Amino acid sequence: MIEDSALTLKKAYENRENIPIKKAQKMLEQSELINKLLENPKRRPDTFVGIRAYEWRLLELSEIPFTNTLEKVQNWINLLVDKSYIQEGFSLQGNKDNFLSCHNALITIILIKMGYKDKEKLDAGINWILKYQSIERGKKSTWPGKDLHTRFGGCMKKVPCYYGVVKSMIALTEYKKRFGSSERVNNKLKKGLNYILEHRVFKKLSIDKPIENSIILNFYPYPYKSNLIELLSLLKENCLLEDERTNEAMQILKDKQRPDGYWQADTSYMKDAWIEFDIPKKPGLWISYIISGLVNN
Repeated sequence: MIEDSALTLKKAYENRENIPIKKAQKMLEQSELINKLLENPKRRPDTFVGIRAYEWRLLELSEIPFTNTLEKVQNWINLLVDKSYIQEGFSLQGNKDNFLSCHNALITIILIKMGYKDKEKLDAGINWILKYQSIERGKKSTWPGKDLHTRFGGCMKKVPCYYGVVKSMIALTEYKKRFGSSERVNNKLKKGLNYILEHRVFKKLSIDKPIENSIILNFYPYPYKSNLIELLSLLKENCLLEDERTNEAMQILKDKQRPDGYWQADTSYMKDAWIEFDIPKKPGLWISYIISGLVNN
C-alpha cells in the first residue's frame, strides 16, 4: 500500500516536526485524497442537504493539517458560516427553529480546528453548548427552537441525543486547546465526560448493549455519528484513558486488529458527499494510524 502524502503530512505534524507552509502545501497538492476532497459537492449549498455536504467535506478536511491555508477551503468555510451562523450559534438552515445540537457542535469544531479568526462567532457556538446542551437524563433543554425537540426523534427530550453530547464535548475540548480553559467550559466538559464514562463509553445505561450498533463499527473520519475511535480519542485528549470504564471499549478496538496488523474501516456514511479515507473492509492506513495511537497509548 502507498501512503498518501496527506497522511505523511499528518504524521509529521502530530510528531511536532517543523514543516514550512510551502512544503505542506506541496504535499497537499500531491495528495490524491485532497484532490478528491476539493471537488465541489454535487448539491447546491442553498438547502439543508446541500450546505450539509460542505459541512461534511470540511469535517474531513479539518482532520488534515494545513488544509486551512488552501484558498478553496477558506471559501468553503466562509460559505458555511454565511449560511449557518445565527446570533446564538450555528444552524444549517440559518434559523432558530431548524437548529440541531450536533450540527452546531460540528460547525464549531470545524471553525476552531481550521483557525477561524472571528472569535465572536466561535463563542456563539460554544455559548450555546454551555447554556442549552443537556447532559442529564430527565432534564430538557430550554432552547425555544422546535427542531431540537422534534426532528430525528428529538435531540433533547428526557434523554439527550448521545451524539450531540459527544460532539459538544469535542467542541469544548478543541476550544480549550486553542483558547485556554475557563470555569464554565471546565465544568460543562467535566460533566459531559463523566456522562460518557457513566455509559462506559458506548453502552446504554438501562441494559448492557451498545447505544447503537454503529457505535462499535470502525470508521474515520466521523460524520454526525460517533464511534469508539472518536470517543476514546476524546477521552485521551482529556487524560481519561486510564479510567477503568474505558477498558471494554478499548478491548473491542484491540480485538478488531486484522491478522496482517492493520485495522479496517467497517463502513462509511453520507456517501453522496463523503470521501472515504480508507476503502471499507480493506486494510486501512489512515484508520490504523488513528487506532494505533489509542491502543499503544
